[in-house]
Amino acid sequence: MNGQQPQDPATGQTREAGLPGAHPAGEPGQPEPAAENPPAAPDPDPVPPARPARESRVEMTELVLPNDANPLGNILGGKVMHLMDIAGALAAARHSRRICVTASVDRIDFLHPIRVGEAILLEAQVTDAGRTSMEVRVNVYSENLRTGQRRHTATAFFTFVALDDSGRPAPVPAVIAETPDEQRLQAEARLRRQERLARAGRAGTGLPEAAGEGPAGTVPAGGTRPGPSAGGFPAGGTPSGGLPAGTAPRPDPAGGAIP
Repeated sequence: MNGQQPQDPATGQTREAGLPGAHPAGEPGQPEPAAENPPAAPDPDPVPPARPARESRVEMTELVLPNDANPLGNILGGKVMHLMDIAGALAAARHSRRICVTASVDRIDFLHPIRVGEAILLEAQVTDAGRTSMEVRVNVYSENLRTGQRRHTATAFFTFVALDDSGRPAPVPAVIAETPDEQRLQAEARLRRQERLARAGRAGTGLPEAAGEGPAGTVPAGGTRPGPSAGGFPAGGTPSGGLPAGTAPRPDPAGGAIP
Protein backbone atom coordinates (compact mmCIF):
# COMPACT_ATOMS: atom_id res chain seq x y z
CA MET A 1 0.00 0.00 0.00
CA ASN A 2 1.34 3.44 -0.88
CA GLY A 3 -1.06 5.31 1.41
CA GLN A 4 -3.10 6.79 -1.46
CA GLN A 5 -6.90 6.70 -1.44
CA PRO A 6 -8.50 4.63 -4.26
CA GLN A 7 -10.06 6.58 -7.15
CA ASP A 8 -13.37 6.09 -8.90
CA PRO A 9 -12.53 4.88 -12.42
CA ALA A 10 -15.65 6.57 -13.86
CA THR A 11 -15.01 10.07 -12.55
CA GLY A 12 -11.44 10.06 -11.33
CA GLN A 13 -12.63 11.31 -7.94
CA THR A 14 -11.04 9.94 -4.81
CA ARG A 15 -13.30 7.56 -2.89
CA GLU A 16 -13.47 7.45 0.87
CA ALA A 17 -11.86 4.36 2.30
CA GLY A 18 -14.37 1.69 3.16
CA LEU A 19 -17.16 3.29 1.03
CA PRO A 20 -16.83 1.81 -2.47
CA GLY A 21 -18.35 3.97 -5.17
CA ALA A 22 -19.07 6.87 -2.79
CA HIS A 23 -18.63 10.41 -4.10
CA PRO A 24 -17.58 13.42 -2.08
CA ALA A 25 -20.53 15.42 -0.74
CA GLY A 26 -21.80 18.02 -3.20
CA GLU A 27 -20.10 16.47 -6.25
CA PRO A 28 -21.99 15.38 -9.38
CA GLY A 29 -23.37 11.91 -9.20
CA GLN A 30 -24.23 12.11 -5.51
CA PRO A 31 -27.87 10.93 -5.17
CA GLU A 32 -30.25 13.07 -3.12
CA PRO A 33 -31.88 11.25 -0.20
CA ALA A 34 -35.53 10.53 -0.90
CA ALA A 35 -38.07 11.87 1.57
CA GLU A 36 -39.90 9.04 3.24
CA ASN A 37 -43.02 11.10 4.04
CA PRO A 38 -43.21 14.26 1.92
CA PRO A 39 -45.19 17.01 3.71
CA ALA A 40 -48.76 17.48 2.54
CA ALA A 41 -49.61 20.72 0.79
CA PRO A 42 -51.23 23.16 3.26
CA ASP A 43 -54.88 23.98 2.81
CA PRO A 44 -54.94 27.50 1.27
CA ASP A 45 -58.25 28.36 2.95
CA PRO A 46 -58.67 26.34 6.15
CA VAL A 47 -61.89 26.88 8.07
CA PRO A 48 -61.09 28.28 11.53
CA PRO A 49 -62.56 26.49 14.55
CA ALA A 50 -65.96 27.62 15.79
CA ARG A 51 -66.08 30.45 18.30
CA PRO A 52 -68.71 31.51 20.88
CA ALA A 53 -70.92 34.41 19.86
CA ARG A 54 -70.12 36.25 23.09
CA GLU A 55 -66.47 36.67 22.08
CA SER A 56 -67.53 39.01 19.27
CA ARG A 57 -69.47 41.42 21.50
CA VAL A 58 -68.66 45.12 21.09
CA GLU A 59 -69.86 48.07 23.19
CA MET A 60 -69.33 51.67 22.09
CA THR A 61 -70.31 54.96 23.76
CA GLU A 62 -70.07 58.47 22.31
CA LEU A 63 -71.26 61.91 23.37
CA VAL A 64 -73.62 63.61 20.91
CA LEU A 65 -72.11 66.98 20.01
CA PRO A 66 -73.62 69.91 18.09
CA ASN A 67 -71.71 69.03 14.90
CA ASP A 68 -73.42 65.60 14.95
CA ALA A 69 -76.93 67.08 15.00
CA ASN A 70 -79.56 68.54 12.69
CA PRO A 71 -81.13 72.02 13.25
CA LEU A 72 -83.56 70.45 15.76
CA GLY A 73 -80.72 69.37 18.02
CA ASN A 74 -81.12 65.64 17.28
CA ILE A 75 -78.30 63.42 16.09
CA LEU A 76 -78.24 62.91 12.32
CA GLY A 77 -79.49 59.55 11.09
CA GLY A 78 -76.41 59.23 8.90
CA LYS A 79 -74.19 59.65 11.95
CA VAL A 80 -76.07 56.88 13.75
CA MET A 81 -75.71 54.56 10.74
CA HIS A 82 -72.00 55.38 10.53
CA LEU A 83 -71.49 54.39 14.17
CA MET A 84 -73.59 51.25 13.71
CA ASP A 85 -71.44 50.23 10.76
CA ILE A 86 -68.26 50.70 12.79
CA ALA A 87 -69.60 48.70 15.76
CA GLY A 88 -70.77 45.91 13.46
CA ALA A 89 -67.45 45.76 11.63
CA LEU A 90 -65.59 45.51 14.95
CA ALA A 91 -67.77 42.60 16.05
CA ALA A 92 -67.24 40.82 12.72
CA ALA A 93 -63.48 41.37 12.96
CA ARG A 94 -63.40 40.02 16.51
CA HIS A 95 -65.16 36.87 15.38
CA SER A 96 -63.19 36.26 12.18
CA ARG A 97 -59.85 37.87 13.19
CA ARG A 98 -59.77 39.42 9.72
CA ILE A 99 -60.52 42.72 8.02
CA CYS A 100 -64.24 42.81 7.21
CA VAL A 101 -66.27 44.86 4.74
CA THR A 102 -69.98 45.68 4.76
CA ALA A 103 -72.02 43.64 2.28
CA SER A 104 -75.59 44.62 3.21
CA VAL A 105 -77.78 46.03 5.94
CA ASP A 106 -81.44 45.45 6.72
CA ARG A 107 -83.89 48.30 7.31
CA ILE A 108 -83.26 50.72 10.16
CA ASP A 109 -86.16 52.29 12.06
CA PHE A 110 -85.31 55.25 14.32
CA LEU A 111 -87.70 54.86 17.25
CA HIS A 112 -86.59 57.85 19.36
CA PRO A 113 -84.37 60.90 18.75
CA ILE A 114 -81.04 61.27 20.53
CA ARG A 115 -80.43 64.83 21.68
CA VAL A 116 -77.24 66.87 21.79
CA GLY A 117 -75.60 66.33 25.17
CA GLU A 118 -76.90 62.77 25.50
CA ALA A 119 -74.78 59.65 25.06
CA ILE A 120 -75.31 57.19 22.24
CA LEU A 121 -74.59 53.58 23.18
CA LEU A 122 -74.10 50.80 20.64
CA GLU A 123 -74.01 47.05 21.24
CA ALA A 124 -72.99 44.66 18.45
CA GLN A 125 -72.61 40.88 18.34
CA VAL A 126 -72.33 38.26 15.61
CA THR A 127 -75.51 36.18 15.38
CA ASP A 128 -74.68 33.77 12.56
CA ALA A 129 -71.96 32.90 10.07
CA GLY A 130 -71.86 31.54 6.55
CA ARG A 131 -68.78 30.38 4.66
CA THR A 132 -67.17 33.82 4.40
CA SER A 133 -69.89 36.11 5.79
CA MET A 134 -71.30 37.02 9.17
CA GLU A 135 -74.55 38.61 10.29
CA VAL A 136 -74.18 41.13 13.13
CA ARG A 137 -77.00 42.58 15.20
CA VAL A 138 -76.41 46.19 16.27
CA ASN A 139 -78.58 47.77 18.99
CA VAL A 140 -78.55 51.53 19.63
CA TYR A 141 -79.57 53.23 22.89
CA SER A 142 -79.67 56.81 24.10
CA GLU A 143 -78.70 57.77 27.64
CA ASN A 144 -79.62 60.95 29.45
CA LEU A 145 -76.46 61.64 31.43
CA ARG A 146 -78.35 63.68 34.07
CA THR A 147 -81.10 61.17 34.85
CA GLY A 148 -79.46 57.95 33.68
CA GLN A 149 -82.53 57.04 31.62
CA ARG A 150 -81.83 54.84 28.62
CA ARG A 151 -84.05 54.28 25.60
CA HIS A 152 -83.71 51.80 22.80
CA THR A 153 -83.59 53.86 19.60
CA ALA A 154 -82.68 51.51 16.73
CA THR A 155 -81.73 47.96 15.72
CA ALA A 156 -80.35 46.68 12.44
CA PHE A 157 -78.75 43.51 11.07
CA PHE A 158 -75.58 43.98 9.04
CA THR A 159 -73.84 41.42 6.83
CA PHE A 160 -70.04 41.56 6.68
CA VAL A 161 -67.58 39.59 4.56
CA ALA A 162 -64.12 38.65 5.84
CA LEU A 163 -61.17 39.26 3.50
CA ASP A 164 -57.76 37.60 3.30
CA ASP A 165 -54.47 39.40 2.69
CA SER A 166 -55.21 39.46 -1.05
CA GLY A 167 -58.60 41.13 -0.55
CA ARG A 168 -60.56 37.97 -1.38
CA PRO A 169 -63.37 36.45 0.74
CA ALA A 170 -61.92 34.18 3.43
CA PRO A 171 -63.52 31.41 5.51
CA VAL A 172 -64.83 32.43 8.92
CA PRO A 173 -65.48 30.42 12.09
CA ALA A 174 -68.89 28.98 12.80
CA VAL A 175 -70.82 30.61 15.65
CA ILE A 176 -71.46 28.72 18.89
CA ALA A 177 -74.76 29.92 20.38
CA GLU A 178 -74.54 29.30 24.12
CA THR A 179 -77.67 30.96 25.53
CA PRO A 180 -81.35 30.65 24.58
CA ASP A 181 -81.30 34.24 23.32
CA GLU A 182 -78.26 33.55 21.14
CA GLN A 183 -79.88 30.37 19.79
CA ARG A 184 -83.05 32.32 18.95
CA LEU A 185 -81.02 34.99 17.15
CA GLN A 186 -79.12 32.26 15.33
CA ALA A 187 -82.31 30.68 14.01
CA GLU A 188 -83.76 34.05 13.01
CA ALA A 189 -80.52 34.92 11.22
CA ARG A 190 -80.84 31.79 9.08
CA LEU A 191 -84.36 32.75 8.13
CA ARG A 192 -83.21 36.24 7.18
CA ARG A 193 -80.46 34.72 5.05
CA GLN A 194 -82.97 32.59 3.17
CA GLU A 195 -85.15 35.64 2.59
CA ARG A 196 -82.17 37.60 1.24
CA LEU A 197 -81.28 34.77 -1.10
CA ALA A 198 -84.90 34.52 -2.24
CA ARG A 199 -85.01 38.24 -3.00
CA ALA A 200 -81.81 37.85 -5.02
CA GLY A 201 -83.24 34.84 -6.87
CA ARG A 202 -80.58 32.53 -5.43
CA ALA A 203 -82.56 30.34 -3.03
CA GLY A 204 -82.00 26.65 -3.80
CA THR A 205 -79.73 27.35 -6.77
CA GLY A 206 -76.57 25.96 -5.20
CA LEU A 207 -74.67 29.01 -6.41
CA PRO A 208 -71.74 30.30 -4.34
CA GLU A 209 -72.00 33.15 -1.91
CA ALA A 210 -72.97 36.55 -3.24
CA ALA A 211 -72.78 39.75 -1.24
CA GLY A 212 -71.65 37.75 1.73
CA GLU A 213 -74.53 35.28 1.75
CA GLY A 214 -73.90 31.59 2.10
CA PRO A 215 -75.04 28.35 3.75
CA ALA A 216 -75.73 28.27 7.46
CA GLY A 217 -72.54 28.05 9.46
CA THR A 218 -73.56 28.18 13.11
CA VAL A 219 -73.52 25.49 15.75
CA PRO A 220 -75.34 25.17 19.07
CA ALA A 221 -73.32 24.97 22.25
CA GLY A 222 -71.29 21.76 22.16
CA GLY A 223 -72.72 20.78 18.77
CA THR A 224 -71.47 20.48 15.21
CA ARG A 225 -71.94 22.65 12.14
CA PRO A 226 -75.42 21.86 10.69
CA GLY A 227 -76.40 21.65 7.07
CA PRO A 228 -77.84 24.55 5.04
CA SER A 229 -81.41 23.76 6.07
CA ALA A 230 -80.77 23.37 9.78
CA GLY A 231 -82.33 25.80 12.20
CA GLY A 232 -85.06 27.09 9.90
CA PHE A 233 -88.43 28.22 11.19
CA PRO A 234 -91.67 26.36 10.44
CA ALA A 235 -94.38 27.95 8.33
CA GLY A 236 -95.70 31.05 10.01
CA GLY A 237 -92.43 31.79 11.84
CA THR A 238 -91.01 35.21 12.41
CA PRO A 239 -90.27 37.48 9.44
CA SER A 240 -86.96 39.21 8.80
CA GLY A 241 -87.67 41.87 11.40
CA GLY A 242 -87.76 39.22 14.15
CA LEU A 243 -91.45 39.75 15.11
CA PRO A 244 -94.58 37.93 13.96
CA ALA A 245 -96.88 39.99 11.77
CA GLY A 246 -98.91 42.47 13.78
CA THR A 247 -96.78 42.19 16.92
CA ALA A 248 -95.67 45.45 18.53
CA PRO A 249 -92.24 45.92 20.05
CA ARG A 250 -92.05 45.02 23.74
CA PRO A 251 -90.78 47.65 26.19
CA ASP A 252 -87.51 47.08 27.98
CA PRO A 253 -86.87 47.95 31.65
CA ALA A 254 -84.98 51.10 30.62
CA GLY A 255 -88.03 52.53 28.95
CA GLY A 256 -87.12 51.79 25.34
CA ALA A 257 -88.60 49.33 22.90
CA ILE A 258 -86.97 46.04 21.96
CA PRO A 259 -87.98 44.46 18.68
